[in-house]
Amino acid sequence: MKNILTKLKINYFTYFYFLIAFLCGYFKNSLMLFLIVIVHELGHILVIRLFKYEIVFVTLYPFGGITKINKPVNSAINKELIIAIFGVVSQIILLILINDTLFCYYNLTIMLFNLLPIYPLDGNKLVNLFLEKFLPFEKALKYTNIISLITLVIFIFFNVFGHYRNYLICSFLIVQLFLNLKNQKYFINRFYLERYLYSFPYHKIENNQSLDIHLLKKETLHFFKKQDCYLHEKQLLKQIFKK
Repeated sequence: MKNILTKLKINYFTYFYFLIAFLCGYFKNSLMLFLIVIVHELGHILVIRLFKYEIVFVTLYPFGGITKINKPVNSAINKELIIAIFGVVSQIILLILINDTLFCYYNLTIMLFNLLPIYPLDGNKLVNLFLEKFLPFEKALKYTNIISLITLVIFIFFNVFGHYRNYLICSFLIVQLFLNLKNQKYFINRFYLERYLYSFPYHKIENNQSLDIHLLKKETLHFFKKQDCYLHEKQLLKQIFKK
């Protein structure tokens, strides 16, 4: 736990939010929200430690948190799924333990908010993992980003007016999505480089009729047809990285 505390960051955004909450008389309510956020992130952290992934940092915001972990892009989908849902699981436990009307309302609100398919919320990760089960990595990522962008536009349309908190949440989501899209190329290249350098457990084997590296799927070993024989995916990746 001491090691986790050294990697814990409270974003300056959070201090600004609590200052406004204090001036507007919502400080107690904001503390409730922050407690729920901490419990949610602890749910993720517990499973991350169980799978022995390295935690890079944990950043806490007034309405959510981001736990950055060092793991392969080609990590097992089921492991990533458990990590993603355990934040919600911890909130359900909290819902059972604390029987306060206002606290339960905040808890449910944050839970539902986190399940929206907008980056970097858990719902976005769940959508991506579902698509990765059936689609090539790049295509799954592309569709996830499109869903995230469309959902964000709808969310902003319905929440941009009203409480000051709405402006902060919308601004946060816009910035995070922009940064994510900016780093997409690096993320995709890392996926292919890992497949070239390392071996991962595969559940399926797929023979592809064209030499198209973009067909690579997670947890699937690919062979690509070249004339009368099939190339192992590493052979095709080697040709690409040697260029």
